[in-house]
Amino acid sequence: MTQSFNSPFTGELHPITDAPDEVFSEKMTGDGFLVYPTDSAVYAPCDSTVDLVFDTKHALGLRTADGLEYMLHIGIDTVQMNGAGFQVFVEPGQTVKQGDKLLEFDAAAIRAAGLSDACLCVFTDLDEEREVRPVKSGAIRALEEAVRF
Repeated sequence: MTQSFNSPFTGELHPITDAPDEVFSEKMTGDGFLVYPTDSAVYAPCDSTVDLVFDTKHALGLRTADGLEYMLHIGIDTVQMNGAGFQVFVEPGQTVKQGDKLLEFDAAAIRAAGLSDACLCVFTDLDEEREVRPVKSGAIRALEEAVRF
């Protein structure tokens, strides 16, 4: 069974193996994809429940109705920013619809801190035999199909 998944981000789509951090590029947290952003808004890629909002606001944990768990992680090492430059619009336990704005971030502030603004979508509980494959490369808009697995 092939499943598709939309991008929560607008920017340039890449496989997760291109991530500038080996924890992500070597899939230690799960398979997924990344987008180098050209827009600072993050949208719900599908109807989901918010399971976790990190205190530092740089990452969210969500779950689809059919149980697929995924994490949206904004930037690399952005936990160091302690929430500065991030505005979250959701809370744990909240149900969101596809297209709802989840958070906004200040990419310039992330880069000014000397960090990467790569935005990652990681499927944290995907069966290891299922490989995430981008459906295209280059420019992608939020809510466009990004990957299949």
